[in-house]
Amino acid sequence: MQLPQRVLLGAIAVPLLLASVGVAVHAGSATEPQPAQLVLAVRSAEVVLAGAATPAERQEVVDAVRSVTAAHRITDMITPSAGAHLPVAPAVAASVLRAALGAEVIDFTAVVQPGHLIASAHVTDHSRAGALSDALRAAAPDLRVDEDFTTTG
Repeated sequence: MQLPQRVLLGAIAVPLLLASVGVAVHAGSATEPQPAQLVLAVRSAEVVLAGAATPAERQEVVDAVRSVTAAHRITDMITPSAGAHLPVAPAVAASVLRAALGAEVIDFTAVVQPGHLIASAHVTDHSRAGALSDALRAAAPDLRVDEDFTTTG
């Protein structure tokens, strides 16, 4: 399995499995929606969204992401769930995507959890890595940002 496929599998499938187990175990035990995580992945001409959110939040984040790019196909894998909500506002998710697209990354994955953004990307050089790092921090100023960038040049 190639590295991008492993990253995509690890960033999307594993958290979804964990989230589904957590939702199943805690279903009915809480009346308030609990923060879930949101995964944004940019692969070539596609943006993949995954996680769990209320149906209204799900639509809001999809619309916000669509407003950022018309050149990318949007694949919505967000599970509508009354028992979960997005860890950030849809506008913040769109800003994170805008930062990645603006830095012209080759591959990008962001996992947003309450108070935390974990980003990985393939970038062409250290200058773009620095620009992406700055852009992500500006896009999500209330989140702790951890990054794992690989330069290809």
